[in-house]
Amino acid sequence: MARRESGLTLAELLVMVAIVVALVAMLVYGLTWGLEKARRTRCRKNLSWLARSIGVYLNEHGDGRFLPVPLGQGTTPGDYNGAEWLAAFYWCGVMPDPGVFLCPSSGDTNHDGLDIGTHRAPAAFGSQTVSYAALHYRSQTDASGQPFGAVIRDEDFPPNMPMACDDTQGSINHGGRRGGMAVLFFDSHVEWRPRDDVDPETAVGDQGPGGGAPKGLLWQLRN
Repeated sequence: MARRESGLTLAELLVMVAIVVALVAMLVYGLTWGLEKARRTRCRKNLSWLARSIGVYLNEHGDGRFLPVPLGQGTTPGDYNGAEWLAAFYWCGVMPDPGVFLCPSSGDTNHDGLDIGTHRAPAAFGSQTVSYAALHYRSQTDASGQPFGAVIRDEDFPPNMPMACDDTQGSINHGGRRGGMAVLFFDSHVEWRPRDDVDPETAVGDQGPGGGAPKGLLWQLRN
């Protein structure tokens, strides 16, 4: 009677390889998702720090608006964008840490503040130097101190109204099936909004189908 030689058949070997590959894939996915959750936590903390910067500025200079017009730009909100408006925190020294302006899930960089410093911002400021955008056109007054149309005076800010979030222009900070964005509200709390609640691709500043007037910040929130 012939003895069966010990060892694995090709089919058994393939099954074992498939199991190992599946386990490695699960491990990599778990590690990747864990890192992304940590990045989202940091992202929300960044927005919280920016909210505190607004409070600091209002305590020192509050005059019915959040921040001055960005350096080197025009005097109306249409002359600059929400990312530049947030960068004014750095320009005027209220928030000296340039890392606060970068979402860790994005590929953005401001080269340790060089790209958002006052000496370069008017000409070289780009969408990849600040990872967030804000409701700049609802918080400004003109040169005579009169509020622009649709402005929200600081005493009337509804606590449940969004005022800033991840900037989706360019690459989406938190894309993918579990994607979404961190949203800062007027009462300074920050929430994570998943894709089911917000359109990350169109929530910030993009024009609607066929062009037309730009959409207001975060008015794609489906709440």
